[in-house]
Order: sequence, then C-alpha cells, then structure tokens
Amino acid sequence: MEAIEEKGERTILRIKVRTGSKKNKFPSGYDEWRKRICIDVTSLPTKGKANKEILSMLKKFFGKDAKIVYGEKSKEKDVLIEMNRDEVLKKIKNGL
Repeated sequence: MEAIEEKGERTILRIKVRTGSKKNKFPSGYDEWRKRICIDVTSLPTKGKANKEILSMLKKFFGKDAKIVYGEKSKEKDVLIEMNRDEVLKKIKNGL
C-alpha cells in the first residue's frame, strides 16, 4: 500500500482528512488518486482542533503515539506512527 512507508521501526502514514464530518472514523476509505488513507473528523480545521482530534483518534486506533510530520495546515498529512509497517498495515486492514 503506497500510503504506508516504513521508517525503521516506525511508519509514515499518508492520510487525507475530511473535516466537518458527522462522525469520527478511521480508516474511512482510500483515495486511490492521491494514494492516501482517509480519516473523517467532526472538528473543523480551526486553531488546530482537527489536528488534535486526528492525533487522538490515531493514538486510540493504534495504541501508540502519532505525530504530524508534514501537512499540519493541509488536508493531506503525513503522520509518524511509533509502530513498524507490518503492524500498521495489519491494523488498517482489520479496520477496513
């Protein structure tokens, strides 16, 4: 999956954020054109609220810390997850 890149024992997850959704959901699909996993958040991108919600959701989903490393002010973000690629891929496939 092109949206998941291994970085040693950590993983970069490429996501596409859909703000103002009715409910929070991850994973909420895959954007084939952008090669990104979709995440829906109820928050709007105001004063970092959506970013905080994204990081909270990812931490709950993976059970590990997550950090935005690219796209803090964009709907397309790269997030560093403190897990190896195989573990991340397994959890995402189970979530879809």
